[in-house]
Amino acid sequence: MGSSIKYIPFGTGGSVAFWEQSPSESSLSEEIIFSWAERGIRSVVCVFSENGSPLVTTLEETLHREDWKLFALEIPPGPETNESVFFSTWKLLHSVGRGNLLFLVPEEWSERWEVLLSKMVLSAHPNLQNGELGSWFSSLSGDSESRFLNEYRNFLSRKKPPRDIPEIHRGEFSLFLRELPLSVKEINLGQGFQNQVPGKQVPRIQSNGKRKENPAEQKENVEKPKRESPIEIISESVPETASVEPKAEKKSDETPAASAPTIPAKTPEPAAPNEPPAPSTSTEQTRARLPLQLKLMGVISLLLTLTVSTVILYASSEFKKNYEIRVLETNFSLVNILGIKVKSDLKDIRDKGKSLTEKLLDPRGPGAYADLFFRNEPDFLLVGIYKVQGANLKKEIVLYNDSYLEGISATREELDSAIREKENTLLKALNSEGRIDNLTADFKEPAFSIAVADASKSRILVYVLRSERLLSAFQKQDINVPFLVNGNGDLIAHYDPQLLASQTNLADLPIFETMLSAVREDSQQTRYQDGLGTKYYGSFQKVGFGGAGVIVTVPEEKVFEMVYRIQTKNLLIMAIALCAALIVVFFLARNITIPLLSLLKATVEIAKGNFKIDIKSTTRDEVGLLTDYFVNMGKGLEEREKVKDALGRFVNKEIAEMVLNKELTLGGERKMCTIFFSDIRSFTAISEKLQPEEVVEFLNEYMTEMVRCVNETHGIVDKFIGDAIMATWGALKSSGEKDAENGVNGALLMRKALIRFNQGRGGDKRPVIRIGCGLNYGPVIAGQIGSEERLEYTVIGDAVNLASRVEALNKPFGTDILITQDLYNFVKDIFSVEKMQSIKVKGKTEPQVIYAVLGRKDDPETPASVVELRKLLGIEFDAKKAGKSGDPEEEVKYEILD
Repeated sequence: MGSSIKYIPFGTGGSVAFWEQSPSESSLSEEIIFSWAERGIRSVVCVFSENGSPLVTTLEETLHREDWKLFALEIPPGPETNESVFFSTWKLLHSVGRGNLLFLVPEEWSERWEVLLSKMVLSAHPNLQNGELGSWFSSLSGDSESRFLNEYRNFLSRKKPPRDIPEIHRGEFSLFLRELPLSVKEINLGQGFQNQVPGKQVPRIQSNGKRKENPAEQKENVEKPKRESPIEIISESVPETASVEPKAEKKSDETPAASAPTIPAKTPEPAAPNEPPAPSTSTEQTRARLPLQLKLMGVISLLLTLTVSTVILYASSEFKKNYEIRVLETNFSLVNILGIKVKSDLKDIRDKGKSLTEKLLDPRGPGAYADLFFRNEPDFLLVGIYKVQGANLKKEIVLYNDSYLEGISATREELDSAIREKENTLLKALNSEGRIDNLTADFKEPAFSIAVADASKSRILVYVLRSERLLSAFQKQDINVPFLVNGNGDLIAHYDPQLLASQTNLADLPIFETMLSAVREDSQQTRYQDGLGTKYYGSFQKVGFGGAGVIVTVPEEKVFEMVYRIQTKNLLIMAIALCAALIVVFFLARNITIPLLSLLKATVEIAKGNFKIDIKSTTRDEVGLLTDYFVNMGKGLEEREKVKDALGRFVNKEIAEMVLNKELTLGGERKMCTIFFSDIRSFTAISEKLQPEEVVEFLNEYMTEMVRCVNETHGIVDKFIGDAIMATWGALKSSGEKDAENGVNGALLMRKALIRFNQGRGGDKRPVIRIGCGLNYGPVIAGQIGSEERLEYTVIGDAVNLASRVEALNKPFGTDILITQDLYNFVKDIFSVEKMQSIKVKGKTEPQVIYAVLGRKDDPETPASVVELRKLLGIEFDAKKAGKSGDPEEEVKYEILD
């Protein structure tokens, strides 16, 4: 593998994928981790085979959940399926977002890895041309790219980026990706508390990849040039006997090369001045050599371990025997059912083919009977009589299912070519009762042929059929894998289409050799081991034609997987029971820790935001008093959260937080922000056809989708005006010029949400909704408007009025999103727009220029023009009927200029 400078663009959000050789556990250091962070890497993917990787465990303990994501990517020993590569890639893209990621690849996978990574890159960028990946991967230079990737490109041509990613399970030919849990940092109890704790700080990684240090570390960087390893930092804990010292004394005690002080376990430090001494849990003079607590814990753990483990092992062995019998019975029943079905299907095929071939030999010709036959039997693609001429076959009379071939864009020549490829094997039907062969590799879709020689051995009757008739029965059954082979071991039917297309031959399987040597045609069972050492249980049954047979196998490890899983769970339950017993004994000896542990648990819950703590004081000392005050504090915090949550339902949560903190007062301030107005078209007509309750339900459903779009783009909903929505970006918390982009992004999200909302709608009760959106960017007065008794946070100003006027112009222009020139000046490099006619609005003396938003320039699905946008949204527009000055019955608010 190369060095860390190997990278390639990955995903659609500007991410970069790095890859390098996996370091050993011992060589993993702080410097390596910070080198990853400096490249903007936030996600690490460990690549390994089914044997696992000890590096994963080290990374789980080293990386922190707040800063990193860790994934495991298991590569199968055989060729990976296209589906697993495609969905694993998109699962990874959805998880890492726009951050860079790093693949740690074992050295033995270096050559295969470049092909696999190129497939993952193609999954996100299927339009890459041949030769582009060769410049990134040396193993794909020249003709290698076409040889390795053409099949995957054909697969991607039928795929679109998935909305919902299905769960990918481990399989013999499947890529398996899963996210791994990471360690959690200690709870942050405040800067003052951290400065007093004599321990090391866990390094944090800022968004720019630099190490983030607390203020105390920044002041002492000169005295501490040496950085500690993150592995040591995480494993180190603060001793219980450490005392809290004043800040001034701590500085005077430190030396230039010293790290955090370490305190011997047997010699507690003296208490700091003005601090109570730390309570001692035991005394050296009265400590027993074998305390009763230790004896109880030892005896109980030994008894529990011996008793429960004996029961578990005995129950597991009995269950293993019973489960093995059940699996074998299932295997045997499945091969019986499949054998009967295949025999019946083959007999039916031969009988129907024979009836048609008799018509072919009729001197009067088959006539219309052939067409009738293919209409009734669409599975037949070809029925023909071939004359044997030495080592070749010559067509004598051949009928084709032309209607079906035309439906799959295939020709007779392609079907003839597939038969010519199998000419040598078809001739073997002269020396047997018949043959069945797989034509999938030589034809456009799964197909098989049946060849039977006539009585004179001078002709061969050939039938070609679609394999769908057989494949429907040979689907994977839980852990059982059924398949059909012919007398040569060629695979005829299997649930994996790739194995059929690759002309897989299973003649080397011991179960196939056993089936050939079997005299009887009834179902039989056997246990065998393949060339890789994997043990299988198998059942087989001959079908009585061409030496073919049905085989059902199941790996032995899969048979006992559930047994071992239950056994592991039982052992885990035993361990939990043992721990529970030890905890009981432990707390009997140290019951003073019970209320303290309850308080710690309640503290953690409050830190998580759960203020409903259920603890009670069990003692009458200081700990009991502290518990009572703690419960009252939790109730007060809970009431505050209820008020904030209730207020947040009527105003934005940010405003509710500021109100509770008394940060908002009467009045406002001047700000630059994006103002948005939207309105439902023909809402009055829609409301007339609905009951009041139905109108409310419909509006709530519609508003929920629209508000979500505003929140996702960091905007706030100012107010609802009937069916209209007013929202702002930058009024409460400004992101600078980013507010203009966020506002247009929110409107585009509404467009997509409305398309989904309208799916399946139509009629008076569920009308299709059309909206118009108007956006402007400019100065406003933002703040609390009203009186001391009744306030409302909103924005006012000329920019607000203009946004409202622009929204009304969507109807005469036949658009859904219009923006002003002021907003366009900030987003012209980001969004595709089309300039509309100039307008004059009420309150403005100068003409205004507005633009219809088509979409983002980096979105390949963006319409090319307003006409195309109208077709996408289903907007009916007639330029002749479009008004120039609004509704004549309403106040004139705008005028469209020529």
